[in-house]
Amino acid sequence: MAAAALAAFSGSGCSRQGAACTACFPALLLLAALSSLLQVSAVEVYTPSDFLVENGTEAKLPCTFTSTEVISSSASVSWSFQGEGSSSPVSFFYYYNGKAYLGKSTQFDDRSNWAGDLNRKDASITIANMQFQDNGTYICDVKNPPDIVVAPGKIKVRVMEKGIVISGWNEKLINE
Repeated sequence: MAAAALAAFSGSGCSRQGAACTACFPALLLLAALSSLLQVSAVEVYTPSDFLVENGTEAKLPCTFTSTEVISSSASVSWSFQGEGSSSPVSFFYYYNGKAYLGKSTQFDDRSNWAGDLNRKDASITIANMQFQDNGTYICDVKNPPDIVVAPGKIKVRVMEKGIVISGWNEKLINE
């Protein structure tokens, strides 16, 4: 359709200057309308790829996003966890319309809380009392209708003993 509008534009005598160029206006209007239809809505989610946390402490898992749309009351955030060696993620946290919903019978029962602010494009959560069994990949997924095209953010979390230096994880010292 855009090609047809471009053909109409180029064949309409629009290369002329002055008053004769008014013939260009309908073709330009059609081209502008078609290009706005082709615009893709998308949410982009940002998380760190790796995250270290001390055993027994609270972790704030950061997740921010951008959206081409104004943040609406229909915006939602879901968090999933895929443990090491597991073949599929399990949803454990959902935030919608100002309320947090916790997954039932997950290892995060009563330990996860909303720490974000959708108006500031923050979809972070906290998890209290991090344990070694919490090692794995955390997935943050944000939807802001009609802006729902998204690649979720993924964070590989490693729970460590206090004072351990890990090579390959930015040489970060825990509990300095």
